[in-house]
Amino acid sequence: MVWVRPIAGKKLLGSAGRHSVVTDRKPADGGTDAGCTSGELLLLAIGSCATGSIRKALAASGSPIDDIHVEVEFAPAKAQHARDAILITAYLPQSALAGGAAPIAAAATAGGVVSRIVLGSEVEVRCRPIEDFPLPRANRTLNEKTSPTHRREKT
Repeated sequence: MVWVRPIAGKKLLGSAGRHSVVTDRKPADGGTDAGCTSGELLLLAIGSCATGSIRKALAASGSPIDDIHVEVEFAPAKAQHARDAILITAYLPQSALAGGAAPIAAAATAGGVVSRIVLGSEVEVRCRPIEDFPLPRANRTLNEKTSPTHRREKT
């Protein structure tokens, strides 16, 4: 689970476990470019997932796993009125390409993040009152940590 909240202007603070990241919009979109856009973070997550899956497949075949570079970008949609496509380009040593591109493409789309996108994971949106928000531990005061009214069960 991740948490996201506004911090200033178009900037948002996202937290995942012990890690935090600031997102922002480009100046042309009213932001200050103080962090990646949400779309850039999506591409980064896809690239990280694809790279890890490709490295795992290459390691299993005995190919080198450190001399690779994966680029992910939005590409024009192939169908009219469709969203952008996502293009993953893997740059690999010739020895890793000896078995053809199909095993690499299969590996790139097999990881948890990319496969959810490829398979069209269902997205559900729930709306709840802000008072029901379970505050992250770092934002609680000592009194809130011990008060029974601030202990919320997950639903």
